[in-house]
Amino acid sequence: MKIKYKILAPFYRKKSKIECHQVLLKSNSYYKNLSEDHKANFQLRTLLFISTTNFSSEPDFIINKKMKIIISSAFVQITFGLKTDTLNKFNDVFVAPSSYSYKNNTAVFKGDVNIATKKVNMSWPAIEKGFKITDDALNLSIHEFGHCLIFENHTRSYFSKIFNKGDFENWKNHAKTKFQKVKAKENIVLRDYAATNLVEFFSVSLETFFEQAAYFKENEPELYESMTQLLKQDPINKKDPIL
Repeated sequence: MKIKYKILAPFYRKKSKIECHQVLLKSNSYYKNLSEDHKANFQLRTLLFISTTNFSSEPDFIINKKMKIIISSAFVQITFGLKTDTLNKFNDVFVAPSSYSYKNNTAVFKGDVNIATKKVNMSWPAIEKGFKITDDALNLSIHEFGHCLIFENHTRSYFSKIFNKGDFENWKNHAKTKFQKVKAKENIVLRDYAATNLVEFFSVSLETFFEQAAYFKENEPELYESMTQLLKQDPINKKDPIL
């Protein structure tokens, strides 16, 4: 276990860690395959994220601890190889009971990140589905937290960046090339929505990176490699993904 989490461990009750483990074991396939040492780190990162995040919903829709663990595990999964384990700005998560829309907007959303309010909005049915089906490269929580990481990385100072600058530039160079392929419908790995813009491209890539890793690596090896460098992990190595 990393020193930071050894220090944090006593601050969380054994009951909380056991509950976290049980929920993750049933709901997060990434966690399920980790070594015992990595599982312990993952639990603490999940509990830390929960304690630094404000979860809210509509008055008649109750968010329980299990739901918080499941949602938080997506962020932990993405950042498991990074030093960053919490968000400074986008730490307000609103969980809707179903898909939703905004006033004066006919579009229906399953999730979105509001840059103005720094709020992450997600519908619970879509969150659940993302963790139940683990091989379709569709996970709403991973997708939306991917946006948060890009937005927050952009606003942070040089010394507190989430991503290493060189690694991020390397990923971006590969992404720009592949972005054009997706736009021209010449890419078999990423779904068409990745061609919306580079922010969406990143989030769609994340979903595929974690849910179809071998397929991604086989068909887009350079982009895949740039993501392993950026995130400091390779999900193909299920027991020990950290690089």
